[in-house]
Amino acid sequence: MGDEGDEEGTADQDRLDLDPVEIERAVLNDSEEGRQIAAGFVAVFGDFISTQVRPVLREVAAGGGEPQLLVNGLAELMRHIADTIEFPIGMRR
Repeated sequence: MGDEGDEEGTADQDRLDLDPVEIERAVLNDSEEGRQIAAGFVAVFGDFISTQVRPVLREVAAGGGEPQLLVNGLAELMRHIADTIEFPIGMRR
């Protein structure tokens, strides 16, 4: 009888050990509103990359510069923005 309770506790713990990223993606894709948000973000970000970022990267490369450094900087900026969205100022991490 005691073993049965332990098995239930383990099953409950397994459910709690889910990867939060998987949960958040599932929530975003589980509703029409979430899908609209995701599609809108991809469209706007894709346009930004195509129309603004790529031309600058090509100019930098043509001038003998290192466009990868700008890409790395953009990636860091995106990580910072993601952290700010997930943990707004004043919110405990």
